[in-house]
Amino acid sequence: MHGKCHSRIRRRELQWLAGQVDAGVLRREGYRVLPYAQLAAAVAKARRPGGGRSSLANPAAGVLGVFARHARVAVVGAPCATAADLQVLYGYVLEPAFRSGCALVVTAARPLDDLDATAFYEPEWGCACTLERMRHLAAMYGTPAEVAAPAFVPAWRRLWRQVSRRDDGLPKLAPRLDPEQNAAVAAGDGVVQVIAPAGSGKTTVLVERVRELCRRGTPADRILCSTFNRDACVEIAARLEKAGIPGIGVRSFHGLGLHILKGEGRLRGGLGTTDDDTWRALAEAAADAAGPGARRFDVADAQNVVSLYKLKLMITPEQALARAAGKAPGARAHTASRLYALYEAHLRKRDQLDFDDLIFNAIRLLQDDAAARERWQARFERVLVDEYQDIEPAQALLIGLLAAPHDSLFCVGDEDQCIYAWRRAAVQRVIELDQAYPGLERYPLVRNYRCGRDITHASRRLIRHNTQRFSKPLHAGVRERGRIRVWPLAEARACAAFTARMLDAHADGDGSVAVLARTGRLLEAVGAAGGEALQARVAAGAVELATVHGSKGREWDRVILVGADQGQFPLARTLRPGASAGGGLEDERRLFYVALTRARRRLDVVHTKGKASQFLREAGIGAG
Repeated sequence: MHGKCHSRIRRRELQWLAGQVDAGVLRREGYRVLPYAQLAAAVAKARRPGGGRSSLANPAAGVLGVFARHARVAVVGAPCATAADLQVLYGYVLEPAFRSGCALVVTAARPLDDLDATAFYEPEWGCACTLERMRHLAAMYGTPAEVAAPAFVPAWRRLWRQVSRRDDGLPKLAPRLDPEQNAAVAAGDGVVQVIAPAGSGKTTVLVERVRELCRRGTPADRILCSTFNRDACVEIAARLEKAGIPGIGVRSFHGLGLHILKGEGRLRGGLGTTDDDTWRALAEAAADAAGPGARRFDVADAQNVVSLYKLKLMITPEQALARAAGKAPGARAHTASRLYALYEAHLRKRDQLDFDDLIFNAIRLLQDDAAARERWQARFERVLVDEYQDIEPAQALLIGLLAAPHDSLFCVGDEDQCIYAWRRAAVQRVIELDQAYPGLERYPLVRNYRCGRDITHASRRLIRHNTQRFSKPLHAGVRERGRIRVWPLAEARACAAFTARMLDAHADGDGSVAVLARTGRLLEAVGAAGGEALQARVAAGAVELATVHGSKGREWDRVILVGADQGQFPLARTLRPGASAGGGLEDERRLFYVALTRARRRLDVVHTKGKASQFLREAGIGAG
């Protein structure tokens, strides 16, 4: 339930009736009757895949509003013939009705207990996940209960409250939370998505949400916090410990997979990496086996090919070979699938797993072994995910499987900071989460507490040029103005030396400082220009040099962004005719947004005169 002050008492119960029922009788008993065909048509209109959203509102809000408005709802004539039918019934009927405390009647062609799991297998889940979730919810719904439900507030009144800045009726859960953070922490028990721009206090929200879940009665050992890497896990665990919330499981996705495989006795042999010489030999052998004209992969390509099979397509070598069999001779898939098969044979011979296997094998285990799936789903009643915009398909699936059938999932992320497309992250995964979970609640955090006001405003102006995003507010959360300087230099080769001189002039007492660049090559040039003195300061930690990708999750008092030239940042390939305006260029703009928002107090941007990046103009910070 929500933490709303204003609520009403409802009687929550479910009647699943096989066969036909007189709709007139249901209406006389006070039920709002919805024919399934009418509901399905409304759902088809509400589904809105695609990256551009004019607002943060849930597209399904109009369909789901019936459960907030009516204490009794009946859906009649449900076919229950396909997995798609069940997806509509679960996502748009059972789950939102349960969260709203409704008395629900469903009349269907067959009893829920008679549905055969094999007939409702969902390839995207690798099991009959929706049927399992429906049965779990029906069991929870089984005993009628008096529950407190949030009072229905019409849309016009919610808008008026926002405009007039009236109190939203929520109790203050922690003194340091702003209203938007507090609303996210106090959200309901289902799927919650928090859109957290740079510097908006997402870790604070995550920690306070864990505290709130414990306050609602969830044991600490049944709460899972997961995020992308080990460093982030250490930070979150430390914050939880400092907040006096011990016993919470905090794991990276790889660590989570390792935990599952160990727990099930499925961790084969050792865990390690494969050296470059072996990769080259495997790639050559795969090309030879694929026949004349086959593509030959270098080491990086070979590694990416195998990761693609395991973490995006999530298929075995046998499945990959079968898919390639239908391709034309010389097609890339022939070499790729053979490489995958050879690589897996190499790992088996060495009795070894690679790091991708930790996730891939854990998923296959959960998909194929219903008993194991139930054990691990029962282990975690609440699942929280940080940096959701960074995860790839396999990680999202692993989290989804573990969160089911409870579907108490709290996702924190920001589509504007999705910068790892090359690692199979996708901005659509954040934006379209409401397509997988129609009843989700979405909460934006709207204040940047990290950056000076001018830096926040510049980053906001910049990112609004992207179309693959939510249209959302972003305000400065600090009084300090911040300082932005743009330095146009006559020649490109002068940029590195100029940056080195700025670093020489920066006193250690002026706060932390970092040099950021789009590519490692530019950083190397800065290091070479700065000589031994700069290298000594870097070694001592007084100055940091990082690519923008490598700066994600970090912040400094002063940031010097080097090489902000058109064709260099954004990269030239994103500007070529035919390049996708919503793809590469928007990826580059998100990366530039991340660069700007690493700076707390001062931002210096260095570029070649007359070649300024278009992003400077879009951010409104000048171009020379």
